[in-house]
Amino acid sequence: MSRRRAFTLGEVLIALAVLAAAGALAASALTRLLADRSRLDAQVEAAEAAVNALEEARARPWDGLTPEWAAARPTPPALARWPGSKLTVKVEPEPGRPRVRRVTAEVSWERGEMVPWPAVSLTTLLAARTTGGKP
Repeated sequence: MSRRRAFTLGEVLIALAVLAAAGALAASALTRLLADRSRLDAQVEAAEAAVNALEEARARPWDGLTPEWAAARPTPPALARWPGSKLTVKVEPEPGRPRVRRVTAEVSWERGEMVPWPAVSLTTLLAARTTGGKP
């Protein structure tokens, strides 16, 4: 009678353990990849929202470019899918340059206990289009 070769129970358990470890590593890598992708998607949308806010400021009349206008800017609907996202726009005079204003648009996230994402901040300097009759 000939003996059949087969795997022993120990060999099968070792193979299953190696397979389970490889699966756990793959799942961990996939989870990290998806989290990074979400963060990058949020940062791209935040950059677009900040650029749009700066473009709106550029299109406004000089007299309408005020801190009150900036404070009244709502968070755009495009950022609504990112919980805790907030757009902050600031208009400040540029020191030493009387007809220039600094406009800053920043998108930040309040994520509670999760690791915070870095804020996206863009700044531009806008000058009056005319000198207002001044030389």
